[in-house]
Amino acid sequence: MKIINLMFAIMMVTGSAAFADEPTIAEVTHTALQAVNQNGYGTFAATDKVTISGILLNAPEQILDPTPGTGDMGGQWQIYIQGEGDDHAGTALWFGQYYSKVSSSDDYTNEELLSEMCRINTDPNTGYIFNTGDRIRATGWYKFYKGKTNVNEKHEKDTFFDFKIELIKPAAGLPQPEVVTLEQIKDVNDEYVFNPDRLSGCEYYQSRLVRIENVDVLDPENWGPGNTITIMDSNGLTFPVLLGLGDGFTRYDCPAGQIDVIGIMDQESSGYMICEDGYRIWVTNYDGNGLVLTDRGYKRGNLPGDINTDFKVDLDDFAEMIENWMKCVPGLCDCN
Repeated sequence: MKIINLMFAIMMVTGSAAFADEPTIAEVTHTALQAVNQNGYGTFAATDKVTISGILLNAPEQILDPTPGTGDMGGQWQIYIQGEGDDHAGTALWFGQYYSKVSSSDDYTNEELLSEMCRINTDPNTGYIFNTGDRIRATGWYKFYKGKTNVNEKHEKDTFFDFKIELIKPAAGLPQPEVVTLEQIKDVNDEYVFNPDRLSGCEYYQSRLVRIENVDVLDPENWGPGNTITIMDSNGLTFPVLLGLGDGFTRYDCPAGQIDVIGIMDQESSGYMICEDGYRIWVTNYDGNGLVLTDRGYKRGNLPGDINTDFKVDLDDFAEMIENWMKCVPGLCDCN
C-alpha cells in the first residue's frame, strides 16, 4: 500500500509540474495586445500566448523574401491581421530562419524552413492556402520589437513555440482603407505624432490599411522593390513609403504627379525601449494604374498569357516567362 501511495504522490507531483509548464492562452483584441507605455514600449503580459483574429492584409512573400538562406535572417515570412469592429488595431506575425543571429536557438535548415512555411501558409483543417481578404485566427507566443508586439516563435526553433493559423472565412474581403491626412500623423515640424493612448496619431493606425490622398513622390529615383520613397502633401508634410517585393515595382514606372497611396501603416523604430518613430506605409505591390500607388489584386483583359498585363500577348510576355522559368515560390510550391 505504501508503494502504491508513493507512486500516486510521484504521479501527482509530476502531473502538476507538467501542467505548470503549459503556457497560458487567452483570446485577446489587437488593441489590448498592442498597448504601449509612455515610451512606446509594449505592455501586454497577461498570458504566455494569445489568440487573435481578423482580416489578412497581405501575401507574406510580397513583404519579406521567403527564399532560404537569403539576407541576414535567412528566409523570412510576415503577415498583418487587422482587427474588426471596435478593435481598431492590428498585429503582425513574423517567422524567420536564422534565430541564432538574435538568440541562442538553433537555426532552421533550408528544408525545415520550407516545411514550416508550407504549414503556416495553409489552413490545417481544409488545406486551403491563405490569401488577402481572408478572415483568420492565429494562436501563438508574442514578442515586442521596435514599436509593435508581434506574434512569433520568440526566436525559438523548438516546436513548443510554433504558432498556428486557422481559417474562419475565406474571401471575407479586405477592409476599406481609412483615409488619413498627413496632418493627423505628422506635426507642424514634420515629426511623427506619437500618442501612447493609441487613440490618435500614428499608433492609432498601426498595422491597419490606410489611404493617403493627394500627395507627390519626392524621390522617384528610389523606385524599386524593397526601397523607400518619400511622399509630400500640399502643406509640405512628408511620410516614408516602403515598397514591397511585388513585381509591379519592377514592371511599372513610379507614378508621376499627384496620387493617392494605399498601404499598411507599419513601425520599425530606431530604438528598442523608446519607440516613438520609425513609422512608414508599406505598399506590397503596384498594379500600374498610374493614379493610386496600390495593388487591387486583379487585372483587366482576361487574356491567358498576358503576363505583363498590357492587354496583349506578345514576346514581352514570353521574355518574362523565360526569365522566371522553373522558379518556385518558397512555402507555396512543393508543399506536398
